[in-house]
Amino acid sequence: MKKLCVLALIAASLASLASPVWAQGKASPYSAKSQPFAADRDEGEDAEDYLAPTDFLLDAAGDYFYVLSEGFSQLRRVRVDGPADPETLDLSFKPFKTRFFPDQTRVAIVGGVDGKLAIVEVAKKTDSGVEPCPMRIVAEYSVGRSPADVDVKTTPGGEELLYVADRFNGKLVEMGAENGAILRTWDVGREPFCLDVTPDGRKVVVADRLTEMPANRAFSCAKIYVVDLESGESQTVELCNADNLLQDMTLTPDGRYALVSCVRGNTLHTASGVSGGWLNANGVLCVDVDKATLVEFFVLDNARLAAGNPWGLACSDDGERLAVAIAGTDEIIFLPLKRLIQTAEERPNWARPGYSAVAYSDLPVEDAQLPFRMRASFGFKGMRQIVARGNDVYALSYFDDVVCKATLKLNPPFKRFVEGAYEGIPEDPPRALDEEDAKSNDGLTFRFTKLESKFPTDGVEIERSFARLASKPRLTTRRRGEIVFHDATACLEQWMSCVTCHPDGRSDGLNWDLLNDGSGNAKSSKSMLLTHETPPSMVSGVRATGEIAVRAGFPHILETNYEEENALAVDEYLSTMRPVPSPRLVDGRLSESARRGKGVFDRIGCSNCHNGELYTDMRLHRTGSQDVNDQVEKFDTPTLIEVWRTAPYMNNGEYPTIRDVLEKARHGVKDGRYDALTAREQDDLIEFVLSL
Repeated sequence: MKKLCVLALIAASLASLASPVWAQGKASPYSAKSQPFAADRDEGEDAEDYLAPTDFLLDAAGDYFYVLSEGFSQLRRVRVDGPADPETLDLSFKPFKTRFFPDQTRVAIVGGVDGKLAIVEVAKKTDSGVEPCPMRIVAEYSVGRSPADVDVKTTPGGEELLYVADRFNGKLVEMGAENGAILRTWDVGREPFCLDVTPDGRKVVVADRLTEMPANRAFSCAKIYVVDLESGESQTVELCNADNLLQDMTLTPDGRYALVSCVRGNTLHTASGVSGGWLNANGVLCVDVDKATLVEFFVLDNARLAAGNPWGLACSDDGERLAVAIAGTDEIIFLPLKRLIQTAEERPNWARPGYSAVAYSDLPVEDAQLPFRMRASFGFKGMRQIVARGNDVYALSYFDDVVCKATLKLNPPFKRFVEGAYEGIPEDPPRALDEEDAKSNDGLTFRFTKLESKFPTDGVEIERSFARLASKPRLTTRRRGEIVFHDATACLEQWMSCVTCHPDGRSDGLNWDLLNDGSGNAKSSKSMLLTHETPPSMVSGVRATGEIAVRAGFPHILETNYEEENALAVDEYLSTMRPVPSPRLVDGRLSESARRGKGVFDRIGCSNCHNGELYTDMRLHRTGSQDVNDQVEKFDTPTLIEVWRTAPYMNNGEYPTIRDVLEKARHGVKDGRYDALTAREQDDLIEFVLSL
């Protein structure tokens, strides 16, 4: 009998990896699921030639989109109804985010590794309003390192001010738009990634993308700051454990609440499976701006059909609804925002904010209730930034160079909705035939092609359509691997993708207890940069190569099968990632302090293990940092390339800074070599390491 039970358990485990439809999602020729890529995705091994849109705006009249192209380093103006070819303006950097000036005659654009901000004139004021004019750059300034967001305000005296999220310097920067002068800066933690100025211009809300806390404690999370522009003081919003990967932000129309897309990790659990949200939840943080407090975490996941990797957010004009673009699952989700906030504010005293203790599924509308989440899938990959206008919501597909459009139509009376009825088997994306693309466009004009509507329940219709910003992409192997790496539909029940723990292919700054080296011994998430060039893989070296680690990740973490074709594509993507230059470099070179620090680095023996061009001997060493439950005493020597962005450090993520590694952990210098250095030599050594 015991033998039969064991065999049954083994059979059940193997069945869970056998690619059932409900686990993998339905196959689509436009999907990067674990099935092979369909032939009609126009594979090509020629040079990559993608529009790769990162952000867009819709003017007040609703006539023009202004689209940033990372692939072509351009700003594009596209008519919404599509009768004319797009106008383009070349930029000197790869743009990332853009924002209108209040009068909508100019846009501010930030991006570029070296940090650039361009002001572009797009329209002129006339007696009849604002009319488009030939686009031209009127100013370009240097600001920070890889700036991630920008907003603009006009003071009562008429001065125009720019606010920039200086991502890799951890700063909020206030600049004068007229001359680019930096007026004030604020320290705002690790990788500030999104921000918004309140409608009254009194405050700026800034959200960090990643945690900067030690990872081996019971609490670690990213941060949100509320900066009072009148007093200059900032307040930190207390979030919940493992609130991380904060991607985008929007304010309610009255400016009272900030809404931030977020992944909440269950880092205190052993990663024995993903089903039912065991490892993470995907949702929206709601913050009271005036009080600088967390109101609630609105979960986007259904119990058995998650919304992996939420990104863009947009409120309806009246603040009734929130639309969220889900980058990992190719869909747009509508939430009843006003009712959610009202319900959260009326919660009983015992219900802690941020833990979703209120039954949000029971939101009565007239005689019945609407679904809490109304979901519309599109099948286009990398749906990130989003814009709302009236009943229409537009979302950008980064990988397919497409704008998706969802129009929510409510026609009461509504049928009584049962939450469980909406969970389970993912539907086919609505565009599975070549003729739909043929009807859309050739990439030279811009027009929307209608798809069949979705009906979440009686009385509710979501109209769907899409339009191509450029010709259908021809995917290189590297690009295919990038899509798979970002695709949550390749995970059991869509809970997460590879980027959930490895944003940009790097580390999320959290500890995870994987079963590949036993349980109860959480390890710091590693950057994937150079992982194929510096075996072994994993902190404990339990995977001999990066290739083996990739193939193990599908069944053991995402709980899905993989095709070798897609694993090879992920190998190609990871092995072609290039390091981002350190923000401590001066004109791309080591500073004088860092050059002195290199001599110290060699003299005290750091280069004994961190040697060669990649600063690793690719061996395992006893570091004295093993956990009581660790089955090994030796850990991998990580490369020091890009170590400036991979905190916290050591196998257990205990030390948030390199100085802590040397002064507290005495890593590699337990014999007093570091203590024997002068204060300047210690500073020089740290400067060198953080410049690699």
